[in-house]
Amino acid sequence: MKNYILLVVVSLCVTNISGQISNPIVNNFGFHYSLNGTGDMKGFEINVSKRKRINKTFDWYYGSSLNSHFNNSSSRRGIVDYTPLKFQTIGIQGESGITIKLFENKLPFHISTSPILRFQSTTYPSVYSISNDPLFPRPRYDIVKSIPNTLSVGYKVQLELGLFKIRRSRMFFNSYFQNDTRSDVITGLGIVFKNLSY
Repeated sequence: MKNYILLVVVSLCVTNISGQISNPIVNNFGFHYSLNGTGDMKGFEINVSKRKRINKTFDWYYGSSLNSHFNNSSSRRGIVDYTPLKFQTIGIQGESGITIKLFENKLPFHISTSPILRFQSTTYPSVYSISNDPLFPRPRYDIVKSIPNTLSVGYKVQLELGLFKIRRSRMFFNSYFQNDTRSDVITGLGIVFKNLSY
């Protein structure tokens, strides 16, 4: 919990500092609680982006995201809980797209969509089997096939609801959905700080 609070404070400070620069490198910072696949892998995502105004209704943005997800494959027998395998997936992706801005003068609501190019490294096996041996107290896991590093393309859709202003920035509640050619579905909920003086 302390790490999340620290991340909020750092994001807010950096966003406010970027508002004092005429042409900052990035002007959006976000972080999310994230799920990979059916929700069996849980983790987080950190996102930075540069946003440029096209007109009152549309923005163009480009940026990158880093996410990490974890999974413990466990079995329970009696009152003992075994955790024989632990998996981790780390991905970094580039994205560039369009944001539609609605109700800016009342309760800002933004819809963003973009293609993504994603590099992923994982310890999660592509195919594995589980068997029970009566001579041992825990299941046996056999990795049949593993593809640790992959490059894929996909798309990302985001919905954002403006919450309140903090000096030259506004905090948004953000939810997103993305999919790629590996069929890796990733969803997330979090907050985004947007600099308003871009």
